[in-house]
Amino acid sequence: MKQYKKIIALLAALILLSAQAFSQSDAINKFFSQYENDDNFTVVSISPKMFKMMSKINWNDVGQDVKQTISQITSLRLLETEKNAQQIYKDAARKLNIASYEELMTVRDEGDNVKFLVKENNNIISELLMLVGSNDDFVLMSITGNIDLDKIAKLGETLNIQDMDKLKNIKKKK
Repeated sequence: MKQYKKIIALLAALILLSAQAFSQSDAINKFFSQYENDDNFTVVSISPKMFKMMSKINWNDVGQDVKQTISQITSLRLLETEKNAQQIYKDAARKLNIASYEELMTVRDEGDNVKFLVKENNNIISELLMLVGSNDDFVLMSITGNIDLDKIAKLGETLNIQDMDKLKNIKKKK
């Protein structure tokens, strides 16, 4: 779970460039609001403007498909802690309006719980929610935009985000 630290550091640096706020579903916003000022949590919030700026950066080692994926994302919010991780996971599972999402996949392995959930509009995924709980880490990540699971998985792989690679083999039912 420590691999999240790399992406958190990168995203935190990018956040400093953008002050524009964005909104998502009420349950997600309320949950983030509950913990965003708690020093035990790492909070990352990236606005649509930042994603537009990121897609225009001339990164030599990043392919055009990754840049295109970034340009389709409108926001990313991440909440992470190592304190009381299992309790926070249970609290999130109870408080978030998970019924309004479609579950894509759940992975339980040696105390780790990983859930991928989506919201769709007209057969286009508009939000991807990742909920991770283990004995020593909790992560809630919400990505909104025009989401292609294969491309998001590749982006997660490029940015070395653990568990995002699990999306590679999911084919969305039509």
